[in-house]
Amino acid sequence: MANENIKVTGRIQVYKNGELIEERNNIITTAGKNALAALLTGTNQGQSLVTHMGFGTGTGAPAASGTALGTELTGSGYARVAVTRSNPSGNIVQYQATLTGLSASRTVQEAGLFSAVTGGTLFAHQLTGAVTLSTASDSLQITWQVTFS
Repeated sequence: MANENIKVTGRIQVYKNGELIEERNNIITTAGKNALAALLTGTNQGQSLVTHMGFGTGTGAPAASGTALGTELTGSGYARVAVTRSNPSGNIVQYQATLTGLSASRTVQEAGLFSAVTGGTLFAHQLTGAVTLSTASDSLQITWQVTFS
């Protein structure tokens, strides 16, 4: 009997005002893997596994056991952003979101993929490097790829 393994990996690309400033591998959490398994077995039929991207100021290393960002931006003007999903090639799922119009200067240092606009499952988490958004016109775009191999 053949040994079939599925490996879930990903990369995160961080853009400030349209310019790529950071690129690195990301952590797929245990909860994210469990939710993926539930989706593949039909437990979550009709629901999207990843719908929003959250941003935060935490600097702690992401862990597979994580269930939340270190310090997520919340409150007025800091809600999670709906993702745009695509399938750029057969085994890659891509999520993209842009954070804009912050009401005060913030340094974003982490991002995560979630199954809901609030609460929900943290599917993936990664540090972004320190990206300071100083004005309401600054933007932070993240392109996140998850590869099944």
